[in-house]
Amino acid sequence: MQRVPPVRLPTLAERACELRALRFPGAKVQLVQGRELRFHFSLAPSVFSRQYQCMLRLRPARSPEMFVMSPDLPSLAEGRPLPHVYRHDEAGTKLCLWLPRKNEWLPQMPLRETYFPWTSEWLNYFEEWLVTDEWSGGGEHPVPKRKRWA
Repeated sequence: MQRVPPVRLPTLAERACELRALRFPGAKVQLVQGRELRFHFSLAPSVFSRQYQCMLRLRPARSPEMFVMSPDLPSLAEGRPLPHVYRHDEAGTKLCLWLPRKNEWLPQMPLRETYFPWTSEWLNYFEEWLVTDEWSGGGEHPVPKRKRWA
């Protein structure tokens, strides 16, 4: 029986090189205390869309996180609860881009083929949702359970 070698996962330094190679105009790669990589960039999902300021955060042994920093998505939603986002205590809106239990993303996957097209697609569905009030992007996003002590 032949052993399959373990998959080598990209380091933060390798991810930084991958992100710089994308050559997004005005983008910035930031290494935070050697334990976190942040990629700040601008994205418009279509030629008719507004520009969104986004931040991709990478940390070792964790899934990447994508945030829309501006414009403020809850303000654009005018009080409606946003579809397919995660609650968090930091700035920006944290997007739900894939279903973890279905392994739709693996750490060895290139970000240019996953997180960036997924973010553009999410923003396109978001802009449609603003007008129609219907989420066409499919997917699942469970409603967070209320804690008994809350």
